[in-house]
Amino acid sequence: MARRVLEEIATVGTGADVQLEEYIRILSEYRQACEDRENYREAELVLHVLKHLRLEEETRHVKGLTDQQELERRGLEEAHMLEFANFNKIWNEKIDAFEEHQLDAEAAMLERHSTELSEFHAQMTQSSHAHVKYSKDLLNIRTVQHILASQRNYSDAQKIKAKGDKIEALEFDKISREKAEIYARKEAQILMRHRSELAALRMRMERGKLELERARKRELEMLLQRYNNVRRGLEMQQNIIRSRTGTMLLKHANNRKTDNSGSHSISVALSAGVFGSGIKRRQFAQGEVVGPDHTEFEGSAPPAS
Repeated sequence: MARRVLEEIATVGTGADVQLEEYIRILSEYRQACEDRENYREAELVLHVLKHLRLEEETRHVKGLTDQQELERRGLEEAHMLEFANFNKIWNEKIDAFEEHQLDAEAAMLERHSTELSEFHAQMTQSSHAHVKYSKDLLNIRTVQHILASQRNYSDAQKIKAKGDKIEALEFDKISREKAEIYARKEAQILMRHRSELAALRMRMERGKLELERARKRELEMLLQRYNNVRRGLEMQQNIIRSRTGTMLLKHANNRKTDNSGSHSISVALSAGVFGSGIKRRQFAQGEVVGPDHTEFEGSAPPAS
């Protein structure tokens, strides 16, 4: 079996589909057998092949670790972008609904103002056609006029009538002007009240929208803080893994007492918790790291609440 492995390595090489761990196990047993039979030349040859396989497995390990960490960072970034897009969607809908409510409230107020002003104008028109109350002097003159006419004193009645018509015209003009002034003041008061109510409504709506924007800003800051906390925690743990992986591989490179690769030692160290109590053991198969769902991060700040 060892001979067949050596021939495959010599002819085919150690491609990505090669089970390096199995090759190392077989050749390690063969090296030990050569050593036991005192076939040191063959044992030296196998030892060189084992060193090559160890280096190849460690290279795969480092590449798998690098790819996995890049995948974890990209997954975190994609999750954050999805959360950010959902955040914007929800808040845009909130603001759109608030602005629609603002337009509806303003339209309802303008309609109420228009109705009130129309009713006032109708009331003013009706009042202008109502019976005018003239002065007592004019009423006395009309009484005298009618008495003279009933006495058939038409000449004096005509003179009194002319005098009364003149006074009536003056009083009518005066009453009309006074009514117009009164209605103008009332209309100005109504319009001023309408403007004040509309300005107050718009101010309330503006304050409400400003509060919405502040709430959106607060929630956005919390979202970004959570993302930064998780990202820093992930980077910290990845740095720990890279640093300790590099240290262990470098230490293992000059170890002639074992045929196992540095990757095997790292797997054992992970199982023993050397990489930190908050990191579960990562298992390696064919040079690939198990996905981030099998990893817990320790030391990351808690999400902002």
